[in-house]
Amino acid sequence: MSDSQVLPLEAGSRSELLSTRNVFAIQVLSLAASAWKMDESIGLEARTLTMNARLLQVFKGPDRPAVDFRVSLPQRREDALTISDFHGFWSHREVEVGRQYIAFSNGAGNDPAAWMEDSVMVELAPATPATAAEIALAVDVERRFAPVNSREKAVEVLKTLFANRDTVSGLFGRYACARLSTQYEAYEDPLQAGLMRVVMTDGSTESLRESLIEYLYDESAEHEPSQDKAIKLAQRFIAWARQPEAATMLDRLIDVHLYNLIFPPDEPALPVGKVVPASVDRTALQKIFASHLSPRSSELIAWLTTKP
Repeated sequence: MSDSQVLPLEAGSRSELLSTRNVFAIQVLSLAASAWKMDESIGLEARTLTMNARLLQVFKGPDRPAVDFRVSLPQRREDALTISDFHGFWSHREVEVGRQYIAFSNGAGNDPAAWMEDSVMVELAPATPATAAEIALAVDVERRFAPVNSREKAVEVLKTLFANRDTVSGLFGRYACARLSTQYEAYEDPLQAGLMRVVMTDGSTESLRESLIEYLYDESAEHEPSQDKAIKLAQRFIAWARQPEAATMLDRLIDVHLYNLIFPPDEPALPVGKVVPASVDRTALQKIFASHLSPRSSELIAWLTTKP
């Protein structure tokens, strides 16, 4: 099996490496756009962007050599100054001649032009050696450990994640979490601890940290945790919130992750004395939450000041 055929298609996966049919790198050779004209049938201005491109590498999908190809891409807009709705994938993407991109697509067949049609494109990102390397890492993990059907394999995936934390992004993070999810219920606490170790260790990339926090929050929400489990995860998120490296993530960490854990729907708030037992820690958290003021952070500050 070639590298491009190792990653399976798993519709609905949190990982774009698994949920899309094709992952491939291209270089834009030339672009030619027709004039914008009003299309009365849709009430929008429309044009065609003709792209000549070179298929550089297929990371997932039919194994085929590099080839030059041409594709005509539809673009639509209200007018030159207005974008108020989604009008198709290529209506909201800008590409540059000479640049390389990695595309994620659900196109069928083995024609790269068909893979880039408006209706099947999922994502387009700048191609870098680092991105290619983390896709190769995912392929290697898939080949060696999938299916992740034991604690031992889950540990190996965690070890790989930790060892590469300073080079991989959320792209590999979401893949790793998708693979770990099969063991989440069986080993919830050690998996949480292992993933939070990656988040909190120096050198982890911001994108990776964000992907792991989102995964842990989503898993918690999906499994409707007991109060004790919600307290444990909230404590782990609070420990991260107190680190200087968390500064760029605090808005969502406070307003979404911590707020929804501490104030579960249709249930009493988690007891502040169990989540944050020490008064000195509650005081420190108030200052952190106050630096990111919002209606929800204000509620959390009020919660911190209630009598334990």
